[in-house]
Amino acid sequence: MFKRMIAVLAILIAGTVPALAKRVALVIGNGSYEHTVPLPNPANDATLMAAKLRSLGFDVVAGQDQSYNDMRRSVMEFAKKAYGAEIALLFYAGHGMQVGGQNLLVPIDAKIEDETSLDFETISVDFIMRQMSKDVKVQMVFLDACRDNPLARTLARRMGPSRSGSLGSGLAEIKIEETGGEGSVIAFATSPGDVALDGDGSNSPFTSALIRHIDTPNASIQTVMTRVTGDVYDATEKRQRPWVNASLIGEVFLNKRATETGTEVAALGNAATSVPQQPAASTAAINTTTQSNIAWEREKLIWETAKSSNTVADYQAYLNAYPTGTFADFARNSIKRLEANSQVASVDPTVTPPSSSQTGAQTGSSTGVVATLPDPQKAIPGTPETEAALGWNRTARKQVQTRLNLSGQNVGRADGAFGPKTRAGISAWQTANGIVPTGYFTAAQYALLTTQTAVQYTAYEAEVKRKQAAAAAAKRRQQASRSTTASRQPAAAGTAPQRAPANNNTGGGINPAGAAFIGGVVGGILGGAIGR
Repeated sequence: MFKRMIAVLAILIAGTVPALAKRVALVIGNGSYEHTVPLPNPANDATLMAAKLRSLGFDVVAGQDQSYNDMRRSVMEFAKKAYGAEIALLFYAGHGMQVGGQNLLVPIDAKIEDETSLDFETISVDFIMRQMSKDVKVQMVFLDACRDNPLARTLARRMGPSRSGSLGSGLAEIKIEETGGEGSVIAFATSPGDVALDGDGSNSPFTSALIRHIDTPNASIQTVMTRVTGDVYDATEKRQRPWVNASLIGEVFLNKRATETGTEVAALGNAATSVPQQPAASTAAINTTTQSNIAWEREKLIWETAKSSNTVADYQAYLNAYPTGTFADFARNSIKRLEANSQVASVDPTVTPPSSSQTGAQTGSSTGVVATLPDPQKAIPGTPETEAALGWNRTARKQVQTRLNLSGQNVGRADGAFGPKTRAGISAWQTANGIVPTGYFTAAQYALLTTQTAVQYTAYEAEVKRKQAAAAAAKRRQQASRSTTASRQPAAAGTAPQRAPANNNTGGGINPAGAAFIGGVVGGILGGAIGR
């Protein structure tokens, strides 16, 4: 009966509310680089942008600190969802480079030791844009990737002066091609060839301005980018000017709302039809924009206060003021994390092992330590949000996979990517511990896994260190052996081996036989001279 009521309600809603245009976005922020200078802000930039786009009705494929394989998977998922979309949007924050006029996005595991690495360790912007051109009306690209990149300098040295001229600073201009849709918008954090700033705060100047303006009611994307450019130019004291290339057949609105009677705001690709506005109306519109900016600054201030105190009370105060605010999801996740951490203390790692007859029923008995979650915690399911609140980077995810393997769940090689096999291993571990199997961790569940595998993981780390030390020792012995062999090599072919003369003289550099020979020669010369 309940399902029928839901179905009827859905039909009624569908008949009375216009269908929401299909909007899909790919949001990636890479900052925890393994082989070059890390960036502090891209992960924050991507997190806020993903939340903002979701509030605007986008289906977001999001990723933070992604390896090459992670980025390929994200692009593939995005490509499948973007097919036939009204708007397809790409936002990337992190290291990028241009080589031969081609823009490349850099995963966190890229080394880029030579030109060959470019094809196998970076993701081309052109490749992503091709996925956005398949029956898509409007493509939007926002690249906050013009930061100074040491990997580019390393590559330039390897390429040499004759070929390094194709390696430019910043990003290269992207020319808009006709795709049969209603146009494209491409925006860089700074002008092509220039280097953008990462910013002193928790977000870059470009992303901060974009988040501030992108959801302005009834503002076209062209207007939004004009305001973003002005904000960045002022915030960086005229050192950075965003670059925008737009080719649209009409105005595009990401946050279209109903206006006063007699005025219609254009939808995607349609011309606007409106009654001429009076000056008072124009003034009201300006005032509305000003109030919107003030409201945003107030909300951001309250959020920053809550985040700095990091208490449940302050996060709840933010939610009370802004239940659907930009940071509402993050506030709820933070509350869950703090509450879970307070309950982790009830996980007792000192419980004595059960009898052998009970061993099979308790996970973790092989460690010599048995730990279980309190019954209330078992009923709290893990979700993508509770796991994201843990803030794992790729190294931490590798450790989680290693601990799952040590607990008896075979999740394969620990590569830091949580694919289907890892999720299945998490679900199996949860089931074995009487926890709701969702494939995602909570803070308390991860604390339990850490406790259960404490002994094995310590032994695992010791074994890894032992193997590393053995490998280093073997390498030193091999190098010493090569040095010894080289010193014993015979003389080159065609050259008689030389033998050091024996030196039986304890006082000088010439032996007695040599002295006698030289004396005879000198005596002969003198005798001949006297005879003459």
